[in-house]
Formats: sequence, structure tokens, C-alpha cells
Amino acid sequence: MSADFRMSQKTVCHFRIYSGPSRAGTPARLTYFGVEAGLLYIAPFVAQCFFEHFSADQEGTMEWEQLDDFIKQNQTDMSLLMASLDIIQQCQQPGDVVGLSRVHQRVDVSAGLEHVLGQLSQRESKRRTQSIKEGFKFDVSFEDEDFFSFYRSMHAPTMSARYGAFARSVQEQSAYLDLFKRGVLFRILLNEKWVAGSVSQIDMSTRTLNARLIGVKDGSALFRANGAQNFVYHAILEWASNQSSIDCVDFQGCEPFLSKGTFQYKKRFGAKAVVPKNDFGQWRLLIRVPTLCVSVRQFLVNNPLIGLDADGQLQAQYFFDADHEIRSDIPFASKGIHSQVSHNLDQWYD
Repeated sequence: MSADFRMSQKTVCHFRIYSGPSRAGTPARLTYFGVEAGLLYIAPFVAQCFFEHFSADQEGTMEWEQLDDFIKQNQTDMSLLMASLDIIQQCQQPGDVVGLSRVHQRVDVSAGLEHVLGQLSQRESKRRTQSIKEGFKFDVSFEDEDFFSFYRSMHAPTMSARYGAFARSVQEQSAYLDLFKRGVLFRILLNEKWVAGSVSQIDMSTRTLNARLIGVKDGSALFRANGAQNFVYHAILEWASNQSSIDCVDFQGCEPFLSKGTFQYKKRFGAKAVVPKNDFGQWRLLIRVPTLCVSVRQFLVNNPLIGLDADGQLQAQYFFDADHEIRSDIPFASKGIHSQVSHNLDQWYD
């Protein structure tokens, strides 16, 4: 690998080594290398998919110039590298798997509400109608006291209840200044009682509403089960569709694996998968495995990866072998994903 890395002038390379029993039932180790953001997003998600339970044994930083030697000296069952495209290209070897680092899902609302409703899946269309019949409605607020009430009694408890130690969000003051004061608070009401909400930032320069924070009262599973959280998405789309200054709703990003529940969920709202227009859009994810052991095979088969085809279009990458069929029950069909490719792991190194 060349030592002439542009990123080395601005950043350091982070790493974290995990270990534990894999979901295939054997002891395994996993290493993440790359940009710091990967420690918050990609690394924990892949670790949860790869292991039954795990611990982080080692973590630190190095200069990008040290990366090649460090990888050789710290070979584990699977290694992840998240970095800029030039570094990925310099590192890539035969047998490596390369995908995006993150995917955003966006809904075009410029044609108005009727067009948006026509893009909903049949399931979501029925859920919206049923929720309205049950007494769900929404309003919007720009009042500071409503923001702090939402953040403290809905958003923070919901993140804690759903993700525990893996919860990640925007700190309260940053959420207040950077999101709420530049956007709007949606309040979901059930029979006139406020039970859920969301803070969305509005980017006037791109005519985009960025849906950012979500939460239900006290983080209670009841309000996720009864449709309160689901109605948040319908409220955002309805309101944005009626704003002449907004053309698009960005439901934000998720890890680039089809097994990610939020990816499968948000596409029901007519969302199009896109490469994000931020740093994540410039980064790529490289997966390297020294041998295709049972732990690695199971991970790759069960977690199809979103990458790019030769023309730069989004493509779903599936894996299979003699003992594992393609996970066709994890569908790729979505606006924005133009094709799929299937890789036979038994012929991977031929």
C-alpha cells in the first residue's frame, strides 16, 4: 500500500478488535479499521450480526501509513475497513468484498400528497388509514418547551429502551440548536394525548426535510406496538408534501446491509435508496476474510451487502454456497437499487 495518503494529513486510522462466539457457534474474532465514524455505526452493527455476544478486546489509533502492516499483523476471522475510495482501492485484494459505507432513503414529495400516498406500499397505506380511524393525528410545534419535553420524555427514553448500550443520538443542546431551531417538531396525538414525536431539520438550500430524532412517550413499547411510532413517518410525509418550500424528505441513513430492519421498513414509504451527499458518500466498506470459515460464510449469506455496479448504480450483493441458499427472503427490491448479483462462496477464491 502506498504511504501517500491524503487522509493522513487530517485524520488518524482507528481500530477495534472484537472477540466472542460467532452466530455459527464457534469462537471468532473481528477487526474494524478506518475512520472514526465507523466505530459508531458499521463496527457495532456488524459485530451484532457476526457474534452471539462479544467483547471489545482492544481499541486505538494509528497513522494511515501503518495500516498495511497492522492488518498483516492482526489477522482475524473477518476484517472491516471503512475509508475513502482511494485508500480502499489501494488496499483491495482479490477476494475482498466492497460496498457502500451507508445508505440514505429519500422520498420525493414535490408532486404533492396524493402522489406520495400512491407510492406507499399496500401495507403502509392500510396502516395509515387504520391509524386515522383509531384517532391518530398530528400537529407541529416550534415551541422550546415542547422540544425539551419531547427530547427528555420521548426521544432519550426510546433510544435507551431500543438500543441500550448501543444507543446513539445527538446531544440535547446540539439537537436543540442544530435540528429543532432549524426545523420543526412533529407531535403525534392519540385521542388528543401527545404520545410520540419527531424533530426534523429543514435544509432550505436543498429544499429537503431531514427526519432526524424520533421517540414515543416514556420509550414504552406500547406506543411502538399500537402504531404511534409508525404514524410519525406518515405525519412527516403529509406535512412536507404540503410545503411549497420542500421537495424531498430524507429519512436518513442506515448501514448498507439488506438485513438492516430500518432499511426494509423505510422502503415501504416509497423511499429511494441513495448514496448520501456527505462524508459517508465518499467512504466505502471493504470486508476481508483470510479463509471462508463457517462463521464468515454465515455472516455473508445472512447479510447481503449494498454496493455499486460498474456503472455506479446501487447493486445488492448476495452470497451462497453448497450448504446455504441465497437469502431471497431478504429482498433487495427498492427504488434506487438497480440490480442484484449472487456470489458463490465455494468458488470465491478460484
